[in-house]
Amino acid sequence: MFRYKLNKKQIVIAAMVILLCLVCLSGATLALFTSESSGVIGIIATSGDLDVDVVDALDTELSLVGSYLEFQTTLGQDDFRFEPGAIVVTQGFKVRNRGSIPINFRITLNEDLDDGSGNFDADKFNQAFEIWIAKNTVDLATAQKPTEFVDSLDSYECGDDIYYLIIRMKEDADNTYQNYYCTGIGITVCAVQGNVEIEE
Repeated sequence: MFRYKLNKKQIVIAAMVILLCLVCLSGATLALFTSESSGVIGIIATSGDLDVDVVDALDTELSLVGSYLEFQTTLGQDDFRFEPGAIVVTQGFKVRNRGSIPINFRITLNEDLDDGSGNFDADKFNQAFEIWIAKNTVDLATAQKPTEFVDSLDSYECGDDIYYLIIRMKEDADNTYQNYYCTGIGITVCAVQGNVEIEE
């Protein structure tokens, strides 16, 4: 029969280790059961695939990633000129959740103006144009600024909503941008798991 002796120092260390384990365990338990209503997002243990796509509004199997959206006027005219006060819209598109978990998502934009010399300037675009995101209509009354837009989709869902970008040239833009080119508007879909808030 063996007898183990613990000195005072060993007893204190053992007690500290046990206390630390209890603190960590209680912290994890609190995090697991903390709800979003308290303003704190806890540990989320859902597993699955996060896979988002931008697809054609009429053919939801056709991915538009790497493609250009066509512009037209609100009356459906393809032949138009950007001038102060003019409003154009993109062709409609949908967001498709190809992943196995629900998502919340935003649509963020990258815009550029080219002064003809190959110098791209997003700030000049924002000085000359305003952009909104609209669902199922090109009516500005129901459209939202991109920074205010948030939507959601269930797993493997392509929603019924058709999204349009509405672009208006500001009335005070006058002739300052007469020789500039709108070289493109990039769309990025930023998505997170559906029970997580998207940070501003």
